[in-house]
Amino acid sequence: MNNRKNKFLVALLEESSITKAAEKAGISRPTAYKFLKDPDFQEELSERKSETIDGCIRYLQGKLALCNETLISIIEDPTTAPQVKINAINSVFATVKAMTETAELLEMSEKVERLSAFVEDQEGGGC
Repeated sequence: MNNRKNKFLVALLEESSITKAAEKAGISRPTAYKFLKDPDFQEELSERKSETIDGCIRYLQGKLALCNETLISIIEDPTTAPQVKINAINSVFATVKAMTETAELLEMSEKVERLSAFVEDQEGGGC
């Protein structure tokens, strides 16, 4: 992958829109959409997104014990107003759940794509 495509790919992982990513990478919107149509670019983007999500999931999963300990201390401490902390902890749990589901969906999608490619290869090979 050339340097321009790589800069755009990284920018896509960091920015909230294609336009912002294109600006950050120093390319035009038409060039950005051209890159997005490239199957190799799409594959690399999908892989990088999956790696990013997996890293976030691992980080948040590593914090679950702390969240559990905090919940217990809230429950055990009669002087603390627990609602704000409980809401934050529930937010972390919800985030981990959502990210885990997203990673699982990405994995299933990739399996479907591989199976589809395999079927196309078999049909093209005269089977």
